[in-house]
Amino acid sequence: MNTNDIRLNADKRKRLKESHRKIILKQTPTKADEDLKVAVEDFKKRLDHTWKNIIEPTVCQNYPQDEMRILKKYSRSGYGGKFATWDTCFTFKPTFNDEVEKQFKYLYSRNDMTAIYHDDLINLNVNPSLSYEFENKDTNPKYYQQDNDLDKAIKGLNVAKNKNEYDISDSDIPNLDGHALLVPNNGGCHSRVMMMSSESDWQQLLEFEKSRTFMHNCQREAFLEKLSIINDMNALIDSAKFVSEVEKYWTDLRDCVDLHNQEIGQELSIVSNETKERLSNFSKIRQANREILAVVSTGVANDTNS
Repeated sequence: MNTNDIRLNADKRKRLKESHRKIILKQTPTKADEDLKVAVEDFKKRLDHTWKNIIEPTVCQNYPQDEMRILKKYSRSGYGGKFATWDTCFTFKPTFNDEVEKQFKYLYSRNDMTAIYHDDLINLNVNPSLSYEFENKDTNPKYYQQDNDLDKAIKGLNVAKNKNEYDISDSDIPNLDGHALLVPNNGGCHSRVMMMSSESDWQQLLEFEKSRTFMHNCQREAFLEKLSIINDMNALIDSAKFVSEVEKYWTDLRDCVDLHNQEIGQELSIVSNETKERLSNFSKIRQANREILAVVSTGVANDTNS
């Protein structure tokens, strides 16, 4: 036995697990992470495109904005006094088939926020994929605390488009990227159904909504892949007696964790040879990223000195 080896106890296992989880979620990029970034960009492009080319011209044709501004000018506070209101949600029904009307929303839902600002939230030490981690599980006090922390972090980002559609005021409009229009104040989005005769426009709106769902699914898949690695490592740590047994599959452990620090920690799990190989591969990904950064840093330094 290596005399410098460290025997694991319950506290060290717990701390190893916590450290490994942070490393996997924060410092281990995967193809699924890249897929999420591509999906986010695609969603944003479709949002802008459908707004400029479909939503704005169609809504303005049904509700001329000059007329809406006059209605808004003569609105007054109090019940029934508002004649025109800002809206970011619009309902359309196609005239060329029997499909039911559909709503298309241009503010960001909570799921939109956790996908679009995924890395920002991770760096704020909250779990943007909390709902996916607790799929098919009973919630508990820990879940509610993490959910509350996530809500606070999302609000703390101060993203104007993360807002209830019924709470939009004049002061919000400059920060909504132009994605708001005046409509008659005769009920909610569902009560203002507009007819759509263009099959192309309708299909583009459906593709826009699909891109939103696809973005959410990409976040889910990226997280579940990492969660599988985390759970595998946790199992390995539980079965190990010494750090060296974990280090065989967490090959950059000493680069990630100060073994002589009381904050050592995060437990890993492993069962099959296939799982061991996957864990080793994740360590190789991080090592490759370090080597790339070292090359880039050297190149920048040489350019500066020349």
